[in-house]
Amino acid sequence: MKIGYYLGSASLHGGGTAPYTWRILDLLLSHIKNNDIEMIILCTEEVQKDCIELINKYQAKAEIYLLSYNFNLFERLGRILGIVVGKILDKLKIKSKLALIFNPSYAQFASLDIDLLHVPYQTPPIYDLPYPFIVTMHDVQELHFPEFFTPEQRAYRAENYWKSLKFASGVVVSFNHVKQDLIKYFHLLESKIYVCPLPYKQIKLASPSKEEAEFYTKKYSNLKDFILYPAQTWQHKNHLSLIKVIELIKAQHQRSISLVCTGKKNSFFEETIEKHLINSPVSEQVHFMDIVPETELYWLYKNCALVVVPTLYEAGSFPLLEAMSLTVPVICSSVTSLPETIGDSRFIFDPLNIEQIGDLIMKMLSDKQLVKDNIKNSQSRIDELNEINTFAYILNAWEKTELLRCSS
Repeated sequence: MKIGYYLGSASLHGGGTAPYTWRILDLLLSHIKNNDIEMIILCTEEVQKDCIELINKYQAKAEIYLLSYNFNLFERLGRILGIVVGKILDKLKIKSKLALIFNPSYAQFASLDIDLLHVPYQTPPIYDLPYPFIVTMHDVQELHFPEFFTPEQRAYRAENYWKSLKFASGVVVSFNHVKQDLIKYFHLLESKIYVCPLPYKQIKLASPSKEEAEFYTKKYSNLKDFILYPAQTWQHKNHLSLIKVIELIKAQHQRSISLVCTGKKNSFFEETIEKHLINSPVSEQVHFMDIVPETELYWLYKNCALVVVPTLYEAGSFPLLEAMSLTVPVICSSVTSLPETIGDSRFIFDPLNIEQIGDLIMKMLSDKQLVKDNIKNSQSRIDELNEINTFAYILNAWEKTELLRCSS
């Protein structure tokens, strides 16, 4: 079997879906050698070096196909023309590949000699391909919290997610709750959806060198017993509630707890979070660091007093799993898959209940036995999760998709 893997330009050092994309690639490359599978990894020049290092790490039977988006003027005009023609044909309900002729990207993908394209994103780079493709639907959060999205964003997701689900031969999800959403809201056939658990064994961070550790120690020397929350500042990540918890603890317990937040600072930070902090009594205790190197994130995990994950919605939480893997005390919200992941109700909270979060934080910072129980629980859960053979689930999705193609 020859599999194409669409990595695109996902930076190994970025946020969002990038960590998932790279961890799945790591998983696949570690297994294909023993399963008579060849891979073609489609990526841009920016991530080629990291990709080569990963291939060499496993001596995997894989090659790189460099994608180029530096089109000349005629190619760019052709692409625009193709989009216009495609929309006209769609409105007229005429099925034709005429629009694809003008798209320079189509030629890159159509020329690939593969049996299947695995796309670790919600939408593929090209829809009408000469071979089947599988997409990865991370979540449909916009259906649960539409108020967190602009009308334009909701319209884009409605159109493109449905188009992706319609054209895909198979859909990968990491959790059953996402599968149920796809069945409920998109009327997708259950047989088309494959629940492939996260690659738990690949959830690791690079540790800092001695010199890096010394640098980070100096950088954060003013912080003691700080709380850590690694997450981009999307509204559903619920940073504001965590800041209000820090404010409540200061008011009720006269205790100044520092909060360190890593992850990209987007428009919601500038428009809402930053404005709130201007008049907050804990403004000097809260530190938004933006995206930090992996080694710095590792150091922050290992030196914080507690990791808190107050998200309002999540398919699955890498920060929760990273903290558990590194045996760092961690508590999380009671939404979606998080309670099942942590597996102990003592360490979950209602993400909208400020007082409850504050009480649990204070307990975790003062009760040494509770912290020991938390770490022991994390070790036990990670051992259980590491027993899951995620590759077997993905291989099953590939084989069933290939079987459907051969029988059609």
